[in-house]
Amino acid sequence: MVPTPDDYLLSLRAVRERCFRVQEAGIRNRLQHFDVDPSKLQDVVQFVVSLIKRDYDEPSAVPVHGIWRHFDVSGRPRIQHLLNSWSSLGFDATEKTRRVLDLFVVAVLMDTDADHVWSYRENATGRTYKRAEGVAVAVLELFTAGAFSSDVNQPHRVDSEALINLSLDTLEQGFQVDHKRNVLIGLEDRLDILRNLGKVLQEHADYFQKTGPVPRPGNLMDYLLEHSSTIKTKKGALILLETLWPVVQCMGELFVAERPSGKGGIPGYGDVFPCAAIQYNSSDSTDHYVPFHLMSQWLVYSLIEPMERLLGATIEGTELLTPLANFRNGGLLMDTGFISLKPKEHERGIESYHKNSLLPGQPKIEVAPLFEMDDPVVVEWRALTTAYLDIVAERVRDALRLNRNKLSLTRLMDGATWSAGRELAEISRPNTQEPPIIVKGAIY
Repeated sequence: MVPTPDDYLLSLRAVRERCFRVQEAGIRNRLQHFDVDPSKLQDVVQFVVSLIKRDYDEPSAVPVHGIWRHFDVSGRPRIQHLLNSWSSLGFDATEKTRRVLDLFVVAVLMDTDADHVWSYRENATGRTYKRAEGVAVAVLELFTAGAFSSDVNQPHRVDSEALINLSLDTLEQGFQVDHKRNVLIGLEDRLDILRNLGKVLQEHADYFQKTGPVPRPGNLMDYLLEHSSTIKTKKGALILLETLWPVVQCMGELFVAERPSGKGGIPGYGDVFPCAAIQYNSSDSTDHYVPFHLMSQWLVYSLIEPMERLLGATIEGTELLTPLANFRNGGLLMDTGFISLKPKEHERGIESYHKNSLLPGQPKIEVAPLFEMDDPVVVEWRALTTAYLDIVAERVRDALRLNRNKLSLTRLMDGATWSAGRELAEISRPNTQEPPIIVKGAIY
């Protein structure tokens, strides 16, 4: 059956195909907002290779990309400690997996590379963390305190009732927010996403209410295990990615696109935006729409790991997943000089930054171009990031003489590209460590 335009734009296949159309437009000098310097591509590859060699004795030791890494900041195996405590209480592998999925879903939907101002002091250790790792540790301590559970006797879970009734005050206390000294931008947006997740859990009982009286994100494990396409093997369940994909899409991405701001994507499609560089037909056509589905892909990358590690499951079809069009990966391409803003767009972004800096609480140091999430500059940047990281991945494998099985895309992102983008930001903008383009109101 030929997919409809709607089905196509919701698919993973469309992400890679449309982003490569933007990349090809760059080769034909049709980009509207960026210039590409092909001579710098090898610099990107060499930097990524150098990080892998610096940080890992063997490429096989590179971990997969997922939210689990954020929880283990400072080498403390927080998730394993949780698993050990649940084992001591007699919970089986399936329930432990449900609980980890509960936690990881909330953590992904709350995930934001918070700016340099906010920090979190971990209650258990007294250590202070920032950015994505700080957010993860804060979510973990909220989770263990029962903030996401409506059953005081079962605090270590997430359920629909607790999410729907979650208050901003609970989140602000949990994230140690101080409106003068420790501001966390966008917390209200994340609260809206979590409350919507609570409604989604109730509306999609076929996905989330297979076990227990209250719908939970982790119950998607039961849906997957019982699905007619899942194959039982001696090692564990063989689960098709196409079975998981619609489940994760309904969790947050589609809601973000429906919000009144109109900056989270196209309603009905999710994280999808028009791109003039590939617009050849009338504006009524969807041929120039570019999907990214970042939140949904980040969920998949993060949920696969506990399914495989705790239940021995195998997810079939992960080769369809793409590089994540986030601002660390995109920053890698810009801070190496491989792609750069056209002068007029750089000027527009700087003007926007200065206007924004006049608002209360907004940064006034380390000036960088600033754009809204739905700005055509950001769309083109994300598309180039997705396509060129695929190309970088192939060249890195060639340089290390490894195939995809030995160095998968998910390992490459965790072991090199994401961390490379962050390290370059720390070098280029040491005070704020922001990416080279600031995206105002970023949800993805």
